[in-house]
Amino acid sequence: MTSPTFLPGEVLLHSWTISKRSYLVRVCAIAGIWVFIGLLGDFGKALWLILLGVPASAVIVLFNMWVFGELDVWRRHRNTQWYLTNEAIHISANEDFAPEIPLDEIKRINRWPFWSLVVRFENGTAMTLPIPQSPRDLRRRILHARDEYIARLRS
Repeated sequence: MTSPTFLPGEVLLHSWTISKRSYLVRVCAIAGIWVFIGLLGDFGKALWLILLGVPASAVIVLFNMWVFGELDVWRRHRNTQWYLTNEAIHISANEDFAPEIPLDEIKRINRWPFWSLVVRFENGTAMTLPIPQSPRDLRRRILHARDEYIARLRS
């Protein structure tokens, strides 16, 4: 995969892809939620849970993740590359470059769910940056680049 051609004056600050570790955290968290929901009705059946409930819960979790598309997240995004420059975030997937996201349009970045970043724009829309390696660090980098870009625009 080749990196996009940036505009003159644009400097690459950081690039990333989705993280296997963050994806595993996501899968485990969702599986835990489904197991907890399944346990709500079975508090008095500890032996049943140990002998049959855990394997059954695993099957139910995998089925629900398949039905709700959680297993497809990795397949959809495994080849996507994100680039943070001093002016925008560029997204490329399968050699196609999506329109850039100018940094001055970013209003805030939420960390919920904790394995992804949800970028909120000034116009009220939002976009998820799914399962990066270190969401907290990436959020800090993007906000820092945004603040510097806005300061440059004002001067």
